[in-house]
Amino acid sequence: MSELLREIDSIALFRGVKEKEPLKSLCDFLQKMEPDYSIEEMIDSYGNFCSKLYELRADCDLSAAIWDALVDDMNPYLRFKIDLINNPETANRMSRLMELTATRELDLLTRIGNYSSFDFKNEMYYDGYLPDFRTSHIDLKSRYLRMLESIETEGYGVYKRCNIFRIKDGELCVVKHPDPIRSEDLFCYETQRGKVVDNTRAFCEGKPFADVLLYGDAGTGKSSAVKSSARMFFSKGVRLVELPKQEIGRLPDIIEHLTEIPLKFIIFIDDISFDADDDRIGSLKSVIEGAASGGRKNIVIYATSNRRHMIKETFSARENEVHRSDTIAEQMSLSERFGLRILFEKPNKDTYLEIVRNLLKLRKIKMSEEDMALKAEQFATRSGGRSARTARQFADSL
Repeated sequence: MSELLREIDSIALFRGVKEKEPLKSLCDFLQKMEPDYSIEEMIDSYGNFCSKLYELRADCDLSAAIWDALVDDMNPYLRFKIDLINNPETANRMSRLMELTATRELDLLTRIGNYSSFDFKNEMYYDGYLPDFRTSHIDLKSRYLRMLESIETEGYGVYKRCNIFRIKDGELCVVKHPDPIRSEDLFCYETQRGKVVDNTRAFCEGKPFADVLLYGDAGTGKSSAVKSSARMFFSKGVRLVELPKQEIGRLPDIIEHLTEIPLKFIIFIDDISFDADDDRIGSLKSVIEGAASGGRKNIVIYATSNRRHMIKETFSARENEVHRSDTIAEQMSLSERFGLRILFEKPNKDTYLEIVRNLLKLRKIKMSEEDMALKAEQFATRSGGRSARTARQFADSL
């Protein structure tokens, strides 16, 4: 065990893994197994190690916990691999020495993950109660090297585990409880959603794509069309980044950061609108304009709005005919920068009832056609009108 501790202490490339759980508490336990420490200190340290492992993994799996730490580790080896993907012609060539070091340290991490609670308890020479844990004997080296080969589709770290992120105070944060909407849960508006899907597919495949503005009546499924499309292409390397309207001014910095990550990102701005003198208009314009010059090959912008032109017109602007024409030109200049503009109109009665009918079928709720039509219409009247959202709320209420 003393030799194992020395080997862990020598880790260089994956030192971040060594300094995180579960290896951090494991090293403390191994140190307490030295003759200088009492049996009480050793037992306490072992209990702390098992406690940390239980916190990390409900299955109490040491090998899997080390893998989780390894996937999340932004180490020099991974950085060089990413740089090689992003800049194949100018990236620094990785030395054979670094490759050899990575192989040896991954072998070591695999070996550590193969230890069982029996192995440790057998070295402690203590007959009292000691907690147990398990190991799934993951070949960490093989799995990690496979991850690097498919990094452009499967991602790494949080990008491997999560598909939706949000910008908060300029930082990229994981959305812990994302909207579970899928394309199979959406009905009608097939033409509109088909355009979003086709554009996202072209984006994935490296073909020409467009920034997209989805506009029209509230509750018609604009946001759901974007989120379900992103979910559909998760295995192709697409990740969704929700950008609140108040963060639009940070957009150039966010794009600069995402450009260095070898995945595909949809920057999603929901329910967008501006006052005519809003400084954020210029930031959004310049970023969308940059797409035409090939400035962001791995980033596309999808925005939703209840109005096509996004910029609110005031009564004072209407008073002066010259001012009014300038305002209209300003409104048009922003929306027309989106290469694809898709209209979502409020559904008529037949479309609304078709959505309700499919939702009830999906939820396995049985109701006569006459009863369904009557109650769905009554619900729409009380809720302010027909929409896909109203249909979903009606189905939920049942």
